[in-house]
Amino acid sequence: MQARLLTKSTKIGNKVLPRGTGVMIIASMIHRDIRYWPDPEIFKPERFFDSESRHPFAYIPFSAGPRNCIGQRFALMEEKCILALLMRNLKVKSKLRTDQMRVSAELVIRPLFGNNIRFEPRKFGDYVQIE
Repeated sequence: MQARLLTKSTKIGNKVLPRGTGVMIIASMIHRDIRYWPDPEIFKPERFFDSESRHPFAYIPFSAGPRNCIGQRFALMEEKCILALLMRNLKVKSKLRTDQMRVSAELVIRPLFGNNIRFEPRKFGDYVQIE
């Protein structure tokens, strides 16, 4: 969740929120909104390929604007390196079905019952298949 104050009056639907109103931005809800993400609970990495046609604020894991996360570039580079290494050598599988997963919405969303994943060694000839 991100708290912000409106710098100008803003119309949402048929309501006008005056300048100075405090608002909460709940990124996890935006990231699961079917207006921007068809089938949001299904793992589809290819949905990020066409970022030109997507609303610029439909995906904001590091917030947006002048107050966004200062560690964003470092975090993304670190993520890519670790994921590349893992995916090159291991298969990653969840121990839980999507409907069994629960999250704790604190400063950062995290799994309520820990990371219930398992790693299996990748055998020669195994490839990641994107449907």
